Amino acid sequence: MNAVIGFASAAEPLQRYDAVRRKNAENAYERQAEFREQAQKTKDDLIALLRGNSQPIEKSEETQKDFQKLGAGQMKNVSIPLGNNLDETIDLWRQVRKEAYSESPPTTADYQLASNASAKITQAELQLALHNRAKTIRDQTDTVDSTLATDRSKRMQQQYSHAFSIYQIQNQARMNQYEMDQPQMNVRI
Repeated sequence: MNAVIGFASAAEPLQRYDAVRRKNAENAYERQAEFREQAQKTKDDLIALLRGNSQPIEKSEETQKDFQKLGAGQMKNVSIPLGNNLDETIDLWRQVRKEAYSESPPTTADYQLASNASAKITQAELQLALHNRAKTIRDQTDTVDSTLATDRSKRMQQQYSHAFSIYQIQNQARMNQYEMDQPQMNVRI
């Protein structure tokens, strides 16, 4: 009898683990199916738009779902706001954070959503700052390269003109039958 009870208590965590795996697999399948449906719909709309069969797609109110109160430990399901550029994306994340704090008594899920939005804002601002810095560095190197190229070409032109003037002087001396004396070394052994 004790062996049967011991086996049942040992099998309980395995059953819970299997149940959690099944539930996670089911949720993943549902999310993937929903994503595929949405992607196919978007693809069909774009194809129709390219062919000229449809009017331009306007943003529907379905994409902006109303927030619902969640219990502790639950996260709100918010679609990732993406703008045409980083500034628009930052503004959209700020709106998400504002809506998370708009609830009169914010829940744990509201705080988690707001902190996630703040992290995304910080990340996007950092990316924007890095992009601006890289652009500034690229512009500075372009100006430095152009000034170096002009300095280099001026220096090269001066060297050519100097060499040409020396050649002219030597050539003129040869025409006038002047020979340049070579230094002579007296070596005695």
